[in-house]
Order: sequence, then C-alpha cells, then structure tokens
Amino acid sequence: MIKKLLLIICAGMISLTGCEASGLVHDKNYLRAVSITEGTEAELTLVFFTENDEEVTVSGKDISTAIKNAEILTGKKIFTGYTELAILGDCNYEDTLELLLNDWKVSPSCIVTHSNDGEGVLSERSVETIIGAVKNAQKQKKTPDCDIITVLGDLLDEKSSAEIAELNESGIVGIYRIKKLT
Repeated sequence: MIKKLLLIICAGMISLTGCEASGLVHDKNYLRAVSITEGTEAELTLVFFTENDEEVTVSGKDISTAIKNAEILTGKKIFTGYTELAILGDCNYEDTLELLLNDWKVSPSCIVTHSNDGEGVLSERSVETIIGAVKNAQKQKKTPDCDIITVLGDLLDEKSSAEIAELNESGIVGIYRIKKLT
C-alpha cells in the first residue's frame, strides 16, 4: 500500500514538472553564421538554422548589446553553440574571437573568415555554399585551415597574426592576414 502511494506521488510530481517554455527547441534561434563589424557601434548580421536561412541585422554599443537587441527583435533567445561560420570585418580580432569561443561557446570547428562586406556575403550566398567553398579552398591549399581554435592560437602565439580566407559576394578571393592589437 505504501509502495503504491509513493509510486502515485512520484508519478504526480513528475507530471507536474513540465518543460519550461525557454527549454523547448522551437523557442530558440540557433545561430548558424554571423558577420561582425565594429566601428562606433557593433553591427551583426545573423543567419539562423531555418528552412530559408533567416537573416537579421542588428547593432549595439558592443557585440553583447547587439546580440541582446537581436533577441528582442526576434523574440527568441539566441543559442550560439552550433555556430559554423564567423565573418569578421573591421574589429578587434583577438577580443572578438575570445568572446565567440569563451562567451558564445561556438563550436571549435567554427570557420573564421574576413570580408569588408559580411552582410552582403551572407545576403548573396547561402551559409552552406560559403562553408563548402572555404573547405574546398582549404583542400586545394588555396587558403589555410581557419577554424576558430587554429586562428586564435596563431593570433596569440609569437607571430601575433593569423591567415584566414577572404570573402566577397562572388566567393573566396584569397587570404587575409589578421593581426593582434599590441
């Protein structure tokens, strides 16, 4: 009798502990690619894992503020752990890459590239096409490995610089060297 009562109580408690709305997959935007440019304000173009690669452009006083503005604009929390591509424009490369890796916790295989018009690149080409082009260029030895771990490692070692793929709207145009601010 006591065992049945405990079983009923446990079943009742489990049924009352439903999932919180923020824990559901469809209640979040999963970031696939980001373009980052910093000037007087940080400007981000974000592409999410959706059927049509939904794209959002936001700005803020810094990257963290801009991402919060994107969450307000889209009405959903942004999950950055599966980010596959980061296109860097004018910014502090070391700080930006450390933020992506340590705060956003992007995948260690996240590809880092450069473009003066990251928003235009993401508008003209699908993320899948861009990633495929970078990987093919790496296989052909036209661009170096540019995953975030390799790039940040090169940037922080004695060279204080790293080579990454340079992109424009029509595809990969070559190699771009980023340097650590001293």
